[in-house]
Amino acid sequence: MKSKAITLLLIVFLASCSDFLTENPKSFLAPDNFYKTREDIEAGLNAVYRAPQDRYSSNWAAPHWFEWGTDICEITEKSSWAHHNEIARLPSTFNSSSTIPNDFWQYTYNHMKDANNLLKALPNVPISDEEKRLVEGQARALRALLYFDAVRVYNGVPLILEASTDLEFLKTVKRATPEEVYKAIIQDLEFAMNVLPSKWNDVSDKGRITSGSAAALLAKVYLTMSGYPLNQKDKLQNAKALLENFVDKKLFGSHYALFEDYANMFDDQLAPGDEGVWVINFTRGTFGQGNDFHTNFAPLELYYASGLGLTYGGGWSNGLPTDRFYNSYDKVKDKRFKYTYWSSTAEIPEEYDALVKKDEKGKPIHIEFYRPHVKKFREKTPNNNSQRTGLDHSIIRYADVLLMYAEVLNELNDNRKYEYINQVRRRAGLNDLSQLNQAEFREHLMLERAWELCFEGDRKFDLVRWGVYASRTPEWNPQVVGNIKSNKHEFWPVPQSQIDINENLTQNPGW
Repeated sequence: MKSKAITLLLIVFLASCSDFLTENPKSFLAPDNFYKTREDIEAGLNAVYRAPQDRYSSNWAAPHWFEWGTDICEITEKSSWAHHNEIARLPSTFNSSSTIPNDFWQYTYNHMKDANNLLKALPNVPISDEEKRLVEGQARALRALLYFDAVRVYNGVPLILEASTDLEFLKTVKRATPEEVYKAIIQDLEFAMNVLPSKWNDVSDKGRITSGSAAALLAKVYLTMSGYPLNQKDKLQNAKALLENFVDKKLFGSHYALFEDYANMFDDQLAPGDEGVWVINFTRGTFGQGNDFHTNFAPLELYYASGLGLTYGGGWSNGLPTDRFYNSYDKVKDKRFKYTYWSSTAEIPEEYDALVKKDEKGKPIHIEFYRPHVKKFREKTPNNNSQRTGLDHSIIRYADVLLMYAEVLNELNDNRKYEYINQVRRRAGLNDLSQLNQAEFREHLMLERAWELCFEGDRKFDLVRWGVYASRTPEWNPQVVGNIKSNKHEFWPVPQSQIDINENLTQNPGW
């Protein structure tokens, strides 16, 4: 069993990161003892940057956690893992003692600790004021990302903005209201937006957060606040102002643009290019190092096929498109459809003709998958899926920014909305939208965001803020029918292990 100290958010987990994250952060040292030099600060910042990497690579099947149990994504029927099936199917066994809500809580506060420790020590380290501002901006942006995820997962959470080793405080801290959490997120992102550069010029700085990263996330924060559960519609104006500055006035850089080809966004030789806005760098490596998307979505049929396995594209089939979502595409015109899915190795003959078995005439016997699989994150073979890939993942990309802008303008009855959604549609090979009323545009946007951004890790949060999670999901996803409950499953339970130690923590409704 985990000790109370571990459960109380006191784990120290520091690991090396990619590109500019080259130092090995030191563990088990108090911030006042550790942070003495510029190198110490860089090592500490590396540890904070580790957070979004862990979000998608170190937590088991994490790419699916907020895609499963939605209108677009099911878990494979072949999965026997109870903790995965709980968040995908929402059965009665999914409760406050379930594994994954506890894992995500600990992930959040372990990395929150790293950010707070760095910020506490920063003023006393002998580096220039400009260097301090840049470090503070990055650390605060990453802390904001952690809290933004947390408030969308649990609603109100403990708001810890200063480094603390006071066990009595950690054992008695209460949940802040969502409004209080969002206030802290906004303050952190505004600071980062105002001090960070629009672009880092040194190649070794690839992946660092920019002013545009912070601005785009802040726009998403305001858009989220305008929806369920806060329904603060005035925040739409805040989001509009930011997105106007980002897209039209280009105050956060003139370099942002869509790739000409949707497929390029998932090519590890090309991505993230100028489409990446907030990017997580990954380096090929073992569990916890590289990008885990490919293996999670890759077909089990290839894993079990003789001579293929993990080395030639096999994986776990963890996330599959729901039938209704798969059939919602214009399968002829929408270029995204062909690139996003595959149903057989015959669809990639340049790789698999030589790998699969042959019939008596020497023709390849291609492998059919039991259901369509997600292809857009896959690596070309041979790749050795026992390791994680080097494909960088965009938390926010420019297509997302354009779709957010179109959504905000629609809610504010501004017909410029077509200009921005149609940029995304034209790349996909689709005709322009026009002459939709507000409700029709809103309904279409739910699908457009899914076609463009599907399986990238955020779908549940869209459905919740639109107020349709419990109503729309069972119409599209049979796995949750009879299980999903309104005013309950929008948020995960506060882990019982935390409540057992801290009686001041209250539970979410329905749990």
